[in-house]
Amino acid sequence: MTPLLEARDLRTTFRTDDGVVTAIDGISFSVERGQTLGIVGESGSGKSVTSLSIMGLLPQSATVSGSVFLGGRDLIGLPDAELRKIRGNEMAMIFQDPMTSLNPVYTVGWQLEEAIRIHQDMNGSQARRRSQEMLAAVGIPNPDDRLKNYPHEFSGGMRQRVMIAMALANNPKLLIADEPTTALDVTTQAQILELMRNLRSEFDSAIIMITHDLGVVAELCEEVLVMYGGRVAEQGPVDRIFAQPSHPYTWGLLSSMPSRAQGRDRLTSIPGSPPSLLYPPAGCRFNPRCTFVSDACRVDPGPALRQVEDAGGLDHRFACHLDAATRVAEAARVAGQEPAS
Repeated sequence: MTPLLEARDLRTTFRTDDGVVTAIDGISFSVERGQTLGIVGESGSGKSVTSLSIMGLLPQSATVSGSVFLGGRDLIGLPDAELRKIRGNEMAMIFQDPMTSLNPVYTVGWQLEEAIRIHQDMNGSQARRRSQEMLAAVGIPNPDDRLKNYPHEFSGGMRQRVMIAMALANNPKLLIADEPTTALDVTTQAQILELMRNLRSEFDSAIIMITHDLGVVAELCEEVLVMYGGRVAEQGPVDRIFAQPSHPYTWGLLSSMPSRAQGRDRLTSIPGSPPSLLYPPAGCRFNPRCTFVSDACRVDPGPALRQVEDAGGLDHRFACHLDAATRVAEAARVAGQEPAS
């Protein structure tokens, strides 16, 4: 099956006064229709830049190379006019803070109707009916009345629902959600995730979920991409990553989650800080923080992604020099820490 979205050797750099920052350093991945891919990592790992590179929403100081195929068409290098036709129609994005994404001086109805009429041949009354349908689809009561309200008249969870309605109004093939539940309380977060799961089934859209929360990944995603320092540290099916994580950085992320299996007074943390992308460390970018660092890690700028030995035919890959025996033992230890849902 041909993937709906396929990124090949995606690389994004930014020109700054201090030099060139390589925010994305040659990553590759794909997403099938009806599938959800989670992209996880700390702040500065390149998650959001990946999504903005796909959408073509980066500033002029950015340079993007490689390929991003959506339905077989390469998005990299397309003129802005062509990208604008694709954005909101074939692919759409939900941003982390809906209050900064919605215009405070226009009603929610006006903004929804504008997003619909830009991409569909509808008159005002048709666009309004479609807006009502979308607000109802995302669980907002009294949609006809709520279309007359301004963004500040909605709660945080309701504003996020409006953003989801706007993103799905034109039935996009691909939905990118950048930390859509970070600012929400736990109950609202669960409602938003359930909503996205249901809408994915209804519209048969593919979803890329950008998050730092592995609990969200476990609940919503089938595949996961673990990023560190602009590179892929590990990627594979979610069940495999949780059951047999193979990269020290993934171990650190999993160990930092609350666990019901172990009664710990303190959460485990990864020592140190993420690397500077302007002056990254030599060798593996995780080596200054890694407990298992070796001489090869400090020299080899890779290592290249390789298949986990006993993946059982699944595409489970990681980028680490560590020997198999140590990886298996550590994976078993980490996987035994049952994450709290």
